[in-house]
Amino acid sequence: MTHDDPLLTCLAEITRIHGNPCTPQHLSAGLPLQRGRLTPALLNRAAARGHCTARVWRRAFTELDTNLFPVILLLNNNRACVLLGLEGEHARVHFPESGSPSEISLEDLQAQYSGLLAVVQPDFRVEARAKDGVAPMKGKHWFWTAVVQNWRLYRDAIGAALLINLFALAIPLYTMNVYDRVVPNKAIETLWVLSIGIGLVLVMNMVLSTVRAYVVDAASKRVDIQLSARIMERVLDLRMENRPPSVGSFAANLRSFESVRDFIASASLTTLVDLPFVLLFLAVLAWISPWMLIPPVVAIVIILGISWFAQARMERLTKQTFQAAAQRNAGLVESLAGMETLKVLNAQSNAQRDWEQSTEYLARQGARIKMTSTLTVNTVQMLQQMVTISVVIIGVYLVQETKLSMGGIIASSMIAGRCLAPLGQVAGLMMQYQNARTSLGSVDSYMNMPVEHPEERHFVPRPYLEGSIEFRNVSFTYPGATQNVLDKVSFSLKAGEKIGIIGRIGSGKTTLSKLILGLYKPTGGTVVLDGIDNQQIDPADVRRSMGYVSQDPMLFYGSLKHNLMMGTPYATDDQMLAAARQAGVDDFARRHPDGYDMMIGERGESLSGGQRQAIAVARALIGNPSILLLDEPSSNMDNQSESALRRSLQKECEGKTVVLVTHRTALLELVDRLIVMDMGRIVADGPKDQVIAALRSGQIGKARSAA
Repeated sequence: MTHDDPLLTCLAEITRIHGNPCTPQHLSAGLPLQRGRLTPALLNRAAARGHCTARVWRRAFTELDTNLFPVILLLNNNRACVLLGLEGEHARVHFPESGSPSEISLEDLQAQYSGLLAVVQPDFRVEARAKDGVAPMKGKHWFWTAVVQNWRLYRDAIGAALLINLFALAIPLYTMNVYDRVVPNKAIETLWVLSIGIGLVLVMNMVLSTVRAYVVDAASKRVDIQLSARIMERVLDLRMENRPPSVGSFAANLRSFESVRDFIASASLTTLVDLPFVLLFLAVLAWISPWMLIPPVVAIVIILGISWFAQARMERLTKQTFQAAAQRNAGLVESLAGMETLKVLNAQSNAQRDWEQSTEYLARQGARIKMTSTLTVNTVQMLQQMVTISVVIIGVYLVQETKLSMGGIIASSMIAGRCLAPLGQVAGLMMQYQNARTSLGSVDSYMNMPVEHPEERHFVPRPYLEGSIEFRNVSFTYPGATQNVLDKVSFSLKAGEKIGIIGRIGSGKTTLSKLILGLYKPTGGTVVLDGIDNQQIDPADVRRSMGYVSQDPMLFYGSLKHNLMMGTPYATDDQMLAAARQAGVDDFARRHPDGYDMMIGERGESLSGGQRQAIAVARALIGNPSILLLDEPSSNMDNQSESALRRSLQKECEGKTVVLVTHRTALLELVDRLIVMDMGRIVADGPKDQVIAALRSGQIGKARSAA
C-alpha cells in the first residue's frame, strides 16, 4: 500500500540521485511522523538514514543557488518537489505524483513555492582502502555530541561566570577601601562614589546571574530533548536478541537517565564553572597578604582529601542501590502484569516479601549515602568557619606589625569564604554526580548494543517483495539457551505459494516466522527473500511487505481504530473497515456504543482472546501485504468465528504467499502444502493431502502426535 508523503518521496529521490538509493520505509522507520507524514523538522534525521545531511532554509525564489541543485522545494498545500535544474524560462522538476522528471515554467513554480527549500548533501565517507595504516578514529559519543552541539550556549554561560566572579571581588574591595581610606580621611564624597559604583556592579551581577541561569537551562533543555529522542530511537531499534531479559529492569535503567538530565540542568554546572575562579580569589588574597593564603590552601587540601574518600564510598553504594532499584522495579512490573495469576495461585505473599526486602535494602543504602553526604557537607562547613577564624587571627598579628590594615582583615575573610564556597557545593553535589555517572554508564551500555540499522550499513532497497522465501540450512538458538530451536532447516516457497506448518510444542514453528520477519538473525545458514539474503534488506522494507499475526497478539492502550491503524497510519477509513470486516472485528465493534472509538486497555485486557486475535488479523490485512505469516490466528476463536475467518482469508490470500502455523485442521483448507516439524527439524514436506495421510497412517515417526 502506498501513501501520499511528498517530502519523504522527494528525499528518497534525492538519495537515488546521490548514488545511495533508499526506500521511504528505510528513511522514515521509527521516526515520530505527524499523521503518517515526514515534517521539515524531521528531515535531517531522515536524511541521516541515507548518509546525507539536510538543512531547511527560507530563501526567495529568485535567490536560488544553482550550485546546490538538486534541492527539495516545499510547495503550498503540504506538497513538495525536487528541483533538478533551470533551463531558460523553465525548470526541470520531479513531482512525487508524476514519478518522473518534467518541465514547468518558472512562473508557475514560483506561484506554488512556499518560500522554504531543503538542501540535501551526501556525507563524505572514507573508503576502507584509505584507512589502511591509519589508526582508527573514535566514533562520536551519543551523549557528548549532544552537549557539544550546544557549545555556544555553554560559552555564553562561562563568559557570564567570568564576570560574576570578578564582580564577587567588588564587595570585599569596597569594604577594604571604606575602612582604610574613607573612614580615616572622612572622605564622604569618595564613599558615595564607591557606593554608586558598587550598586551598579550589584545590578549587573543580578542581571548576569539571571542570564547565566537562563542560558544553562536552555542548553540543558536542548540536550535533554536531543538525548531523549536519541535514546528512544536507539532502544526501539535494538535487535531482539540483544533486548534485556527483564522489561522492568530495562525500564528502570532507562528512567534513571533522568538523574543525568537533572545533573546537567541543575546548579551543578554553575558550581563546576566557578571552580577555576578559586585561583583568582587566591591570587587576590596573596596580593592583600601572602600570609592569608595559608588557611584557605590548607582547607582546600583537606576538603579535596575528604571528598575523594567520600566519593569512593558513594560510588560503591550508588551502584548497589542502582542495581537493587532495577531489580525491585522488575519485580513490580512482573507482579502487576501477572496480578491475576498471583491471586488465583494465592501467591501474593511471595511478591509482597520480595518487594519489602528490596525496599528495606534500598532504605538502608539510601541512609548510608545520605549520611556520607551529610557528614562531608558538615565537615566542609566547619572548615569554612575555621578558615574565617584563622584569617582573622593571622590578620590581627599582621595589623600589630603594621603589615595589614583593618579593611584588609575584613576583605581577606570575605574572599577566603568565597574561595571555599564552590568546594563546599561540590561536596554536596557528589551524591547527585554519582547517580548521574552510574545512570549514564547503564544507558551507555544500551546505546552500544547492536541495532537493526547500523550507521555503516547499506541495505539493498526493496520497496516491495514479490513473496518468494527460502531457508538454506538455517539453525537458530535463542540468547541464553544452549539447545538449537532450529537445526539445519531447508525449504523454499515460490511467490504466491501457501504452506502450512504443524508440529509439536517447541518444535520451532513460531521461530520460522520471526526469522522471516528479520526479528532475529540465524545462528547458521541463510534466510532468502526474493533471492536476496534478508539481512541485506532493510527490516522496515521486509516488514512493509508482510502481515504478521502472532500467537499472543499485543494491543496497546488507545482506541480500537488506533490499534488497527498503528502500522499503517496512512490507510483510509474504507481500507480499515474492509480489513475489520474480513477479520471479524466489525462484528463486535458495531455492537459497542463507541464503535471503532471504543477504548482498549493495556495489552487489550478488556477484550477476549478471540477479539484480540481478530484485531491482529485485521492489522495484518490492512496494508495489503504480499506475504502473510499467520501463527495460530484462530486458537482463541469459537468455531463460528473461525469458519468466518477461514472464508475471508480464502479470498484475501489469493495471489499472496502464506505461511500458516496452526494446530486447527479447519484452517488447513487455506494451504496446498504442509510441513511437519519436530525437534527443530523438518520431518515431512509435501502436498497437504499426502502429508496428512502419512501422519494418519503413522509413517511419520515422532511427528505422529502433530496430526
